[in-house]
Amino acid sequence: MKKIIAVCIAMSCLWVGQSFASEMRIAYVDIKVSMENTKAYKQGVKRFEALQNKKRKQLDAKRKKLTDLDKELQMQSMAMTSEHLMEKQQELARLKKEFDRDLQDATDELKREKRQLDQAMFGKFYNAVKKYGKEHKFDIILPRSAIIYGSESYDITADITKVLDKTK
Repeated sequence: MKKIIAVCIAMSCLWVGQSFASEMRIAYVDIKVSMENTKAYKQGVKRFEALQNKKRKQLDAKRKKLTDLDKELQMQSMAMTSEHLMEKQQELARLKKEFDRDLQDATDELKREKRQLDQAMFGKFYNAVKKYGKEHKFDIILPRSAIIYGSESYDITADITKVLDKTK
C-alpha cells in the first residue's frame, strides 16, 4: 500500500513538473555575437583600431630608427674610435630600452581600451537582456555557451542586438 501511495505521489510530482516546464518561457542569446553586431560596439572597435594603428606607426618609426642606428654602428664600427663606438652602443642600448618600454606601454594601453569597451558593452548587454526578459515575460534567458543544443526558435540574439542599438 505504501508503495502504491509513493508511486502516486511520484507520478503527480512528475506531472506537475512537466506542466510547469511547459509553461516556462526560456530563451538563449549569443553574448559575443549580440554585442559585436551593435552599432556602438562597431564604432568602439573603429576607435580602438585607429588607436592601434597610431601606436603601430609610432612604434614602427622608433623601430626603424633603432634598425638604422644598428646598421650604422655595424658598418662604421671599424672606423670609429673606441670611445665613439661605446657612445653609439650606449645610445643604441638606451633606444632599445625606450622602445621596449614604449611597446609595453602601448600594449597595456590597448588592452585597457579593449577591456573598457567590452565592459561598457557588457553592462549595456546585461541591462538589455533584463529589460527584454521582463517585457517579453521570459522566465530564463541563458547564454548560448551554456547550451549544448537549442532550437533556433529560442535564440533571441538578433532581438537583443536591436534592443542594444536602441539604447544609448
